[in-house]
Amino acid sequence: MKKILKSLGLVAVATALLVRCGAPAESETASPETTNARLTRVGVQTVEAAPFSHSFAVQGNVQTDRIANVLAAFPGVVREVLVEEGTKVNEGTALVRIDTDVLAKQRAELVTQLELAQTLFERQERLWEKEIGAEVDYLQAQTGLEALKRSLATLDEQIDQAVIRAPFNGVLDRVFVNVGEMAAPPMPVVRVVDLSDLYIRASVSDHYAGSVSAGQPVRVEARGLEPIESQVRRVGQFIEAANRTIDLTVDLPAGTRALPNMVATVHITDLALDSAVALPSALVQQDANGQEYVYVVRGDQAKKQPIETGVVSDGMLLIEQGLKPGDRVIDRGAARVVNGERVTLIES
Repeated sequence: MKKILKSLGLVAVATALLVRCGAPAESETASPETTNARLTRVGVQTVEAAPFSHSFAVQGNVQTDRIANVLAAFPGVVREVLVEEGTKVNEGTALVRIDTDVLAKQRAELVTQLELAQTLFERQERLWEKEIGAEVDYLQAQTGLEALKRSLATLDEQIDQAVIRAPFNGVLDRVFVNVGEMAAPPMPVVRVVDLSDLYIRASVSDHYAGSVSAGQPVRVEARGLEPIESQVRRVGQFIEAANRTIDLTVDLPAGTRALPNMVATVHITDLALDSAVALPSALVQQDANGQEYVYVVRGDQAKKQPIETGVVSDGMLLIEQGLKPGDRVIDRGAARVVNGERVTLIES
């Protein structure tokens, strides 16, 4: 029985060897599909040269140098408001009239005194010419007459100032008094604003001192207004020690609907290149030594490419050195590759 089992075992082993020797051998070289499946799949974008610009923003206030809170020249009761608020006015337009009844009475009395003084002077003059009167009487009469004339001129000027007038062309923005109320310095009676010469005053960090100049184009944005293209009017020549800023004024075109004290944002372009290389800032990595780099594909390998960068504008980082148009930068899968690794491209 043992001999039979031993014989059967030998037969089974022989059969297995025959089957193995007769089976076709597997290919020692993997197919291209198998090889690609083992490579890291990455996506790339081709570097292109394009215009690049960078700007920074500062906040400022809309201002005008032609805004006047007009006072009454002397205390008095408001007799009449001649112009409504919001009305355009010209220089010299009568706006408010102050009561002059008391001044009118003073003038009438002064005129009477002046007439008498004129009569006395003429009499003394005739006597002096005839060498009858004394010289001192003549001189006193002359002096008294001239003093009364000066007093009358002063009073007439004061009466004229009872009419408050527009100091320049503009808009009567506000009337601070009502008819019957007392107007007296230093309280303003009216406010006149000239909106024909508006500008923005802002403060710029001294970091940009060399990047801003008079005549430089800017874009102005303010709540409720469409963006305005304008230019720098003036750059200050002094740095404020407290906050290290420079004064900046920006023109606003005529007809702008901006108003004094409105807050505005000024966008100033400090760099404009006709042709430059830029990448999305998210693609740039940094190693332990602080060196910035990206991965590029050369042939079928991922290569670590050191770069030097500049400013960021709208998410795009200016590449100053390290890349040129035509380079293929890995933009998908860069975190999974190492320098020199073979990769395969993701079909877009």
